Amino acid sequence: MSGNHTGMTAPGGGAAAPLAPGPRQDPGRPGPDTPSGGGAPAVGRQGVGGPRFTAHRAGGAWLVAPVGPVDPRALAFTAGLAPDAECTVVVADLPDGSDDATLDRFVRAIPAGSDDLRLVFGRPLRDAVTVAQHLAVRLGRTVVAPAGAPLPTPGGGLWVGPDSGPGWMRCAPRGPRTPDSRAFPKPLWECAVPPRPWAIGRSVAEPIPAGVWLRPSAEDPARSAQWTRLAGGPAVSTELMTVAIGAPGAPALPVADVARFWEDLPPRLRPAVRFLCYGPARLSGGRHLGDVLAQVVGEPVRFLSGMPQDTGDGREVVLTADDGTPGRPLRAHEFVHLPPARFPAPPPSPFAAAHRWPLGAFPEIRPGTHRLADDVVVEVVRSGLWVRPTPAPAHAPQMRDADPDPAHERVLCDAASQEHLPRLRRLAQDLVRSFPPGLRGAVRLGTGRPTAPVGRASSHASRAPLPGVPRSPAVPYPVPTGHASPAGEALPGNPEALRGNPEALRGNPEAAEGTPDSADALAAVLRRLAGQGAPDAPETSADGNPPGPTEDVLLGRGLRMLPLRPGPTGLRATLDEPMRRWYAAQAVVTDPHACEASTLGPAGAPGNTVFLILSVNGRSTKSLDPLRPDRVLFLPGSRFRVLEAGPGATDVVMMRELAPGESSLDRVRDAAAVGELTRAWQDWRAGRSGTRPVGH
Repeated sequence: MSGNHTGMTAPGGGAAAPLAPGPRQDPGRPGPDTPSGGGAPAVGRQGVGGPRFTAHRAGGAWLVAPVGPVDPRALAFTAGLAPDAECTVVVADLPDGSDDATLDRFVRAIPAGSDDLRLVFGRPLRDAVTVAQHLAVRLGRTVVAPAGAPLPTPGGGLWVGPDSGPGWMRCAPRGPRTPDSRAFPKPLWECAVPPRPWAIGRSVAEPIPAGVWLRPSAEDPARSAQWTRLAGGPAVSTELMTVAIGAPGAPALPVADVARFWEDLPPRLRPAVRFLCYGPARLSGGRHLGDVLAQVVGEPVRFLSGMPQDTGDGREVVLTADDGTPGRPLRAHEFVHLPPARFPAPPPSPFAAAHRWPLGAFPEIRPGTHRLADDVVVEVVRSGLWVRPTPAPAHAPQMRDADPDPAHERVLCDAASQEHLPRLRRLAQDLVRSFPPGLRGAVRLGTGRPTAPVGRASSHASRAPLPGVPRSPAVPYPVPTGHASPAGEALPGNPEALRGNPEALRGNPEAAEGTPDSADALAAVLRRLAGQGAPDAPETSADGNPPGPTEDVLLGRGLRMLPLRPGPTGLRATLDEPMRRWYAAQAVVTDPHACEASTLGPAGAPGNTVFLILSVNGRSTKSLDPLRPDRVLFLPGSRFRVLEAGPGATDVVMMRELAPGESSLDRVRDAAAVGELTRAWQDWRAGRSGTRPVGH
């Protein structure tokens, strides 16, 4: 392309040059020459010093430029434009102030056809729409042109913002100019998006090229940079509308505002919405926004797993940091969250609706789940791939809810059964060997070991670590299963964040007073609630001293900062006959780890055995996890007296926690505990949630 090309940039690489209004030129009659084909020079009279034009095919569009060497940047720009299902796309290299003769020669170079033209100007013109109207009359074809400065967007789109101009205008050969759209490609959902920001509750909905940004209403100096990042992320789609929620570093938006936006949409457009968590993805208590929103609106909702990016070779979805900066590419792109009442499993929720894992060689039995063997499947989850037996174990919601690793994709073998783990590991290794070499070296094999209890979304209790169960291959230790319920208000499980966050220490006086290891101790509790393991630690500290306290020691210290919760508690687990006989033979059992139970009893948790435990020194975690006020954790090393459950109660194990220093033999307390637990069990089975405090 000849002349100054500062107005033409590759799509997504910067703003196009502004188009300023100028004097209207009178349209003339078309010349007698026929339009040329691609690359053929136009035939006709040339004005003094005026150029002739030729058309060059580039990608799905045409570049019409003066005869002579073609600027490769112009060809790259043209080839990178998005396809248009309704119009022939023509990039015009027209000098500003072109006279009638120049426009005649330009018209002759436009490829013949009867469909509409979308005219993109490669350099600034003072009145692009007037030129488009002029060309529409000469060609006898409708011409769509931008009135305003188009912003290049990922995927080859062009968007005219409300502060730039009225948008793309449709110029018919006869008749007035009419607005067409703001975005190219032209979205089917654009009618539902006002051109300027509008309020929704305590939030603001603001147009972006690919859809809408639901953001906090408070002013923020970073708002412009955040908008620019969103404009350069999701591509404009004719079918799909991206709805970005929240802002980096800001609190989570009220779910009611997001639900109001959803309900204001025409029902026919809701399936086209793809939500993107631009701010916090998890709400108070750790639940994912997608789970809560689906429950509130009572419909399936789709969430992107990260920020879409245009790499030039295709589209990627990348993990985003808390400040909004892009991280590594993600293999799983989109998940569907289902409301629990209307859409019980199967299918699971959430399930992967779009991913880039190479699983085509394995039969897909449901979206995102492929069969590896008769009784083993591989499921796409947020953290990577999960190789598990069928049917899905009870802790499946926890595995599906786990967030991805910031550094690597994971292929996790389900470790709920030590007996089946070696076979699952072999199948996972065979699966990884089938991957392309680049991916094979980028993934990390590991075990998917459930470490957190069933959340209230699935039940009020859990199969938690049971006091004193022998750790041996013959009698497997019952591991906790189900949906993790991370600590409230998205509190992190690391001491540095706790020390810098007074809100995290509120309600814990000992920690707030600055006890040296209080933040580390509370961080251990938060990791336990969130289902996280202990952080990796060196064998010696930086100054050469022995390592610090173990995770269980820190957990015990953290739990002692929390309030006591005496009274009846319950949980449920699966015991085989050897395990039943083992419990029946014990007088006192000691659990070296933290045991968890619920003041609401075992409820509908899975398992064939109910454990009823009378708490004396158990601790309530309500201040750290407000969504699970029923949760009680017993300190590591707690002792439990095994009680007589009564004749015929083969599926119930009763225990009372022994106070520190208490003798195990106290028949009066044993009898009182049996009565207290029996009454609580009757209340729970009758649906009465109230519990009676223990009198000590």
